[in-house]
Amino acid sequence: MKVAGKAVIVFLVLILLGLGFIYFLPGYGLYLVRSESMSPTINIGDLIITGPVKGEAKEGDIITYDLSGELVTHRIHSIGDFIVTKGDAVEDPDPWIVKESSIKGSYLLKIPYVGYATRFIQTKIGWFITIIIPAMALVIWLAKDIVKEALSDA
Repeated sequence: MKVAGKAVIVFLVLILLGLGFIYFLPGYGLYLVRSESMSPTINIGDLIITGPVKGEAKEGDIITYDLSGELVTHRIHSIGDFIVTKGDAVEDPDPWIVKESSIKGSYLLKIPYVGYATRFIQTKIGWFITIIIPAMALVIWLAKDIVKEALSDA
């Protein structure tokens, strides 16, 4: 059981390191999905990873772009003098146009449900459970070892 527990911890640490690495790579991004406009392809609560657009964007590609300070991830519906996008879950194309300069990245993959954990951590109880309790446990564990060491020298 101890080996399995250590393997799970190592696996989780590697995933977090990998996501951190992706986050800081130029041209790549991690984004939490907050709407159902792209379902069933991408759902609320999914974490999506985007990368640089390879070559020219084409119809059918899923892109993430900046729309007046808000990030939107939609599929390219048509390309002409400008780019028109559309969510998979809606019938009509978006009423705005997308400039190539506002494209932040091209969809690579999703990690389902990570957004729910992130949203939970942002609540008071979530912060308490995921940050404060483990920090207190670490302090108590360290204090126990310090007291044990101090008493053994006496």
